[in-house]
Amino acid sequence: MARSTFLPLALLAALSAAGCTNLSAVRDFAATSAELTDYKVVTNRYVTSAERQLAEVPPSDAFKGTRQALEAFKATANNDKASLMKLHAATTGYMAALAGLAAKDAYTLSPEIDQVTGAIAESERLNINADHVKAYGNIAKRVASWATAAKQARDVRRMVETYGSDMDKLLEAMQIATAAYGVAFRDETNNTAGFDRARAAAWQFKLPGDSEVTPERREVVATLLRRSTTAERAAQADATKRQEMAAAGLAKVREKHAQLMENVDRLKAKEVQVLLRQAAADLKAVRKNLAQL
Repeated sequence: MARSTFLPLALLAALSAAGCTNLSAVRDFAATSAELTDYKVVTNRYVTSAERQLAEVPPSDAFKGTRQALEAFKATANNDKASLMKLHAATTGYMAALAGLAAKDAYTLSPEIDQVTGAIAESERLNINADHVKAYGNIAKRVASWATAAKQARDVRRMVETYGSDMDKLLEAMQIATAAYGVAFRDETNNTAGFDRARAAAWQFKLPGDSEVTPERREVVATLLRRSTTAERAAQADATKRQEMAAAGLAKVREKHAQLMENVDRLKAKEVQVLLRQAAADLKAVRKNLAQL
């Protein structure tokens, strides 16, 4: 998977070398969290799942119900895409701003994650509810730019106290949505297997006019079908692995962010730094595994 474009490499290098030593654990946790919340490859795979399947549905009436269900899925996924991308940007921008504050480093964020705009919408399919919509709205009312918000907050404690509770709800929304991705990916795998079985079965029947289809030609088509099926199954398995890793990483980010909120008055305490450093190490491992897929 391509490396994140959300956090400039120069920023990550600066955060690694600069800043307040006593808050280095906060810096490292926030920076690695910002990288982890950028798993748009998984989100884009989810958003395009129905369209991908619709291109493969056999024309048989036996798949009429499947086709109708996928049309409905496609419509809701297209509607959900804007909200999902805003969740990616808001959580990544917040974590990047926290990392900058902890490092006491002057920086700018890319517009893609710096700005908080518009609103998100409820989604029955993704279980994004009114509480999540409200939390995003609360942040959007107060934050036009995360870089500006960080400068106004002046320190990590005030930043977490101001936005932490609403951010926790956004991380929850991302967790729930990512779990729904897993269900969609399993359905896609099962549907595609059904489509492949139907095509393979249809190809076995000999019809009038098949005299020109020699055994050699029939084998060519069957081989191409098998290769196509193998490639698609590999892509689906890869998507499922990415989804599972992203879900695990999000759970870690949310858990440790909650502990960050609980200990916001004692960020320099040794035990707080230990748990944040361990979280950063865990998240780096997840990120590395995602990059290797």
